Amino acid sequence: MNTTDDPIDVLRRLKPAPALDPAALDRLLAEAAHTPPAKRRATTKIALTAGLLVSGVAVAGATGMLPHAFTDSLSFWHSETRGGVSAGNGHRVAQQPGPGGRVLTVWSATAADGTTCVSALYETAGPLDRPAPADFHSAGGQCTPATGPAEPFGNTGGSSEPDGVHTMWVSAGDAVTAELKLADGTTRPALAAAGLFFCWYTAGPSDEPPVLVGHDKRGRKTGSIPMPNLSRPR
Repeated sequence: MNTTDDPIDVLRRLKPAPALDPAALDRLLAEAAHTPPAKRRATTKIALTAGLLVSGVAVAGATGMLPHAFTDSLSFWHSETRGGVSAGNGHRVAQQPGPGGRVLTVWSATAADGTTCVSALYETAGPLDRPAPADFHSAGGQCTPATGPAEPFGNTGGSSEPDGVHTMWVSAGDAVTAELKLADGTTRPALAAAGLFFCWYTAGPSDEPPVLVGHDKRGRKTGSIPMPNLSRPR
């Protein structure tokens, strides 16, 4: 900056900058116009400092200052792909209502070689593009190389909790939609993301688990897979 510039002209040149609050800058201009010249340098310095602070907050959000618990939960992405995928590359790709008032979300990222990692989390509800959570529960995930053979509908992975909540992911194969048929006769759509279907259900030791049914783009059944009951004694 040229130190001989009039401070009011400096403020006017800064006005289009997106990091500054236009309304706040207008107030500073009005105040500066009625401020004796000897005091204008201090006003200009305060305005520039405020602008830098706002800009710093914007950059921090854009670069993804991720909660430590979140990066820890997704650290297997980095280790299993030898650094090809990391939590910082992840984004929410799908979500649906889950148990206990939370939502089941799917986070995903893909490496340069096509390896895709996914993680299933239970979070507080909100838009897909909300920041990464600090308060969540991880239900596991996996990393899949792009070079492997195409998986048919039904290859299953997942986890269960002591309260009986099961979280499963199933390879989509030729299916484009899937629904979970629960033992009580009700159905729930599965969540499609990254070539997989994600679903959750509750099953106690003596409960009959649901069945996942896949459908092609015409709505025709492509297959059905009984879901496991991991609460049963082994």
